[in-house]
Order: sequence, then structure tokens, then C-alpha cells
Amino acid sequence: MTNSLTPPMATARALKLVLEYAGLGFELEEGPAPGGCRLWLAPSAAHPWTRGDMRANLLAEGITVQVEHLAPAPGPGGPGPALALPSEQEVRALVRLLETGLTEVQNAALQLHRALARLGVERHVDIQDVGSRALIDIGMFDTDAAALLYRGLGGDESVLRALDLGDWHDHERFARELERTIAATGQVLPVESVPTCGHCRGRRGGNRIRFDYLDADDALLLADTLVRAAASAAIR
Repeated sequence: MTNSLTPPMATARALKLVLEYAGLGFELEEGPAPGGCRLWLAPSAAHPWTRGDMRANLLAEGITVQVEHLAPAPGPGGPGPALALPSEQEVRALVRLLETGLTEVQNAALQLHRALARLGVERHVDIQDVGSRALIDIGMFDTDAAALLYRGLGGDESVLRALDLGDWHDHERFARELERTIAATGQVLPVESVPTCGHCRGRRGGNRIRFDYLDADDALLLADTLVRAAASAAIR
């Protein structure tokens, strides 16, 4: 997928994404230099470097930041001093450091989010507490997003062309075909067609696809399958 963002904006977006999956309270803004950013960050026991002298802690990790005593940022990242990361290099290094502190399920959700984004499916992959387990919910897919996922998994384009995804029966056939395509990758993931009646489409949109919850291993397998399929398609 072609990214319309300039590289510095893309790097800041990558930082924002990993901060969200890390569950940290933060406020992030561009600056103070091109490619850099300014970050207000709430301390977290899960990421020990965020506690105490963050500047010294990050320097020990090879990341140079400046501390700016500005007006506190609104929201969960403030109050407190801002960390100014002076260049894209430091932002990328902080992204790598944050990723080392992610839990297994947080990392799996992040990798699946990135894999879907490469397909053109922009969504936040959620982590839900289901009973005593943390599971991954990729949410509902409209027909366009579901078709992108089907193609990304190597689904048969001729089958897709033969179906009217606005038709309830064809949509149900598509759900079964998508489930079979996923099964061909060695993964069992129940897929459900959620039809929308004609009267409700103005409010709810068209027919949708719903997937079962994924555990961390399944989410990583799906992400890896999508990345490998994209790489293979790019070579052809």
C-alpha cells in the first residue's frame, strides 16, 4: 500500500500506534524539529524507564531526548515535563524500545493492525477481556474491507467477481469462501455473514463480516500470512 504520509509524519504515527497498544497515557505532537516530536508521558510500572528520570533512563538505552518544562498537556499524558525527541532516528528508537515492553497479546494486536493497514484496511485491532483471557477482536468488516482481506490471503479473484456481496445469499457464500481461504493457511477462524436488511442500510451500511476472537498466536499467524502474501504478490 502506498502511504500518502511524509516520512516524518509516518514515524510519528508509528510512535502513536505503539503507545496506544502499550496502554500508556500520553499526549503527542509534532516538533520541535522536522522528523522529531514532543511527548508527554504518564509513568507506567510495565515500562520501568518511564519512572523517575526518563531522560537518564532513555540515555541508558541509547536514546537522546531533551526535557522541556512547558505548560502541562491536557489529558492522560500530563501534567509533567515534555520529552522532546529531536529527530526521526530517536522516534524510531523509542518505538523499538516500547515494543520490547509489550505483552504477547499487545504485540500480536499491533502486528495484525500493521498487516491489515498494509492491505488498506485501516482499523484499530482491539484487545478484549473475555472471561479470564485477553483476546483480540478485529471487529466487523464491510464488503470492501472483507474483499481486501480475501485478496490479501490469496483468495480466488474469479470467485469474488462471480458474487454480488450486496445479496444476502451471495454474501453468505462469500463468508464460507473466506473461511476456507483462511483455513488453507493452516488456521481455523470462524467467519460469520451479518446481513443488513434494505431498510437498515442507510443507518448501518451494507452486509458485514464478523470474525471470531483470536488469541495472540492466531493473530500473529494471520498477520504473518498477510505480510508473506503481500511480499509474494509484490515479487510477481
